[in-house]
Amino acid sequence: MIEIDISLPNKLFRKNSIDIGCHLNLDLSDYKIRAELFDRFYSSITLLTENAGGSDDQIEVIDADKGTFVIHIAKGTTELFHLISYLEIDIEDEDGKVQTVYFGVVQFEDNIYLRVG
Repeated sequence: MIEIDISLPNKLFRKNSIDIGCHLNLDLSDYKIRAELFDRFYSSITLLTENAGGSDDQIEVIDADKGTFVIHIAKGTTELFHLISYLEIDIEDEDGKVQTVYFGVVQFEDNIYLRVG
């Protein structure tokens, strides 16, 4: 059974850069990782590891042997997202088998105190 631990910041503000730490109880050396952040109103960001056509700026594998990676969501890309959004993370093995290892709600907040940028 695949288990995942996700580390989300305490507060997620739309428009900010977001780093989501992830750990799977799996050696990721031969896996491609995909993540999608989306809402009900068709806002969507797809992020990929380098071996899946993305880059370390999207999903960075920190330690493949230990199953550790970070999802990087760039500043400004979540500006139009609904406050209630969703995160899905899939892995694909070398045989093309795809598994969803995480699906959950992401709750954004608006930073009402600091309106810079």
